[in-house]
Amino acid sequence: MDVSEARLSIIESQSSTDSSHDQRIQGYFSMNKINNGLRSLSSRAFLQARGKAIPQPMEDTESVSEFLINLKCPDLFDLPGEYVVMNAEMLSRLSDENEEWLEKMRSLGTPLACLKNDQADSVLHLAATWNHLELVKSIVSEWPCLLLEPNLKDQLPSHVAASAGRLAVVKALVASITFFSARFAEEDREILNPYLLKDINGDTALNLALKGHYMEVALCLLKANKQASFLASKDGISPLYLAVEAGDVSLVKAMLGNDGPEGRSFNLEGRQYLAHAALKSMSTDVLDVILNKYPTLVDEKDEEGKSCLSFGASMGNYKGVCNLLDRSTSSAFECNDDGSFPIHVAVEKGHIEVVKEILKRCPYSKHLLNKKGQNILHIAAESGKFKILRHLTRNEQTNLLASEQDVDGNTPLHLATIKWRPRAVCELARKKKLLIQNNRGLTALDIAESKLKPHYIYRERYTLLVLVEAHFQNDPRCRHTMSPTRPITPKGGGNKDYVNALLVVAALIATVTFTAGFTLPGGFKSSTPNLGMANLATDTRLLLFLIYDIVALETSFAAVFSLILAQLGDPALYQSTVRVAMALVCISIYFMSLAFLVAMVIAAGNFIWLIVIFMILILPFIGVIVSMFFPHFVLHNPGPPAMVSKYLVSIVGIVDDDDQRYQSSADKSVNISGNDHIEMPGTSSEREWF
Repeated sequence: MDVSEARLSIIESQSSTDSSHDQRIQGYFSMNKINNGLRSLSSRAFLQARGKAIPQPMEDTESVSEFLINLKCPDLFDLPGEYVVMNAEMLSRLSDENEEWLEKMRSLGTPLACLKNDQADSVLHLAATWNHLELVKSIVSEWPCLLLEPNLKDQLPSHVAASAGRLAVVKALVASITFFSARFAEEDREILNPYLLKDINGDTALNLALKGHYMEVALCLLKANKQASFLASKDGISPLYLAVEAGDVSLVKAMLGNDGPEGRSFNLEGRQYLAHAALKSMSTDVLDVILNKYPTLVDEKDEEGKSCLSFGASMGNYKGVCNLLDRSTSSAFECNDDGSFPIHVAVEKGHIEVVKEILKRCPYSKHLLNKKGQNILHIAAESGKFKILRHLTRNEQTNLLASEQDVDGNTPLHLATIKWRPRAVCELARKKKLLIQNNRGLTALDIAESKLKPHYIYRERYTLLVLVEAHFQNDPRCRHTMSPTRPITPKGGGNKDYVNALLVVAALIATVTFTAGFTLPGGFKSSTPNLGMANLATDTRLLLFLIYDIVALETSFAAVFSLILAQLGDPALYQSTVRVAMALVCISIYFMSLAFLVAMVIAAGNFIWLIVIFMILILPFIGVIVSMFFPHFVLHNPGPPAMVSKYLVSIVGIVDDDDQRYQSSADKSVNISGNDHIEMPGTSSEREWF
């Protein structure tokens, strides 16, 4: 006796001999409650049907697969009374599809149907999982009872094959089940229907195939039985819903069949919102199939209370929205549970083509208001959808909406200011809209001043800058300065850190520019009579370098001196000196960059193309620096310098109205409503009239 035979003998001796046939069945066939009659079949139903199923005579003319020729109907219920747990070597040999080893096992008298692993998977389960087609056929032809044998998860071999996407194996199993099913009476076929059997998670084999996105496997199972299409798992998802969500037209058509168009002729479990799922899949063909058969689905709302048109608008499904509007334009006026309308949802999500289409077909939808009394322009301004906002403000029909107020009295300009959206403010800031007050009596500029954080926040400063510029254009006599008592650095110990950071930068610039004065481009002469003079003393480019370097050096020195004064303790002196220091640091950085550019031009000589490259590389850098620091010190000075703000806002990419990273913190800021208390630190004194 070799090693394999010895191990088999040991395992056989350890097998349970005192377990009755019914006890073994109870251990591996868990009870699944029958749901809605015959639609949800349990493993127990298979056993109860053993004595009831009456095989019908076989037709001689029926063609079957070769491995099914010798099968007999009673063999389907001939379950073994005891089992043997496979060891690691057995599993390894089976995974390698070792036919010779299986022949040896047969010769030892150990039935294949008795072998299981620790998860109660039979050899048919394992062969199906490992995609051993010939082995599956061999096992089915010898032990067809394993077709109905579940594991600990209540999964039949067809479940595991579908879950793994084994198309060839699934076809063989379907052929085997079809072979037996054709030989029973009609009522017995309904009872003996393994396609309706759910595992412990409530999944049928069809559901598992679709969850794994194995569409060919799903189609094979669907052709065998269509009833499983409407059975949902414990997570409430049915195969029909999955097929619609996947956008597979052929599967959806096969599942729905030729059911009539009036109402629903099926009892769908789980999620019911098939039209919403079709919109999510972005498949117009699937949406057509669903709505052509069941037009009432278009009137349903999902679990969030969104209508079909609102859901399609939120997904940006332009073709789906057009399809729904073709069927009924009245859906554009259907309110969601949260009080919004489809056009509001499209604006909030930023789908401009959907917005245009709804306005084109339903022009009166522009007057629809949500629960806050906000129109589409309010929503565009608050959500920062600049493209939609610009389209609406430049359209004669919707431009008038900019003056309308919500329940708190806020215009779109107020909301854009509250959310710190500089591009939206720049678009909305017009003469007649600047001085409109909300229910608190605040204009947009008042809100910006009251909500402005003491430390430097780029988009907040730019928003305020745009408003200041708009006020100045409206009335040149109006000039704006920051309040002298308002700190420009964080409260607490931030002042010292702020001054020290500026001081370090100014000192570094002074050091670099001072050193550059003794290392001139082109070097120095080493012979008399001009010993120590620059070799390029007569070159105009060197003179430009010296001018730029001197300006950078002197402005950095002045910045260092101003910052020293800022630390003397005088609050008024601190404000003025820090403002001057920031402007001087910006100027010194700018001229130091120009000096470097001229030095590179001198070094490049007559290579014009290299000079052009230097210009292309350095000028955008200088522009970004200027634009970033521009609102910091311009707001401290009255008058026309703020007029360039709108041009900077339009070209600087860092100012993005729809930046969710910033909005996560901005949304926590004070809400300007009718009952909010806001301290207005001297807003009237912050604007001087002369």
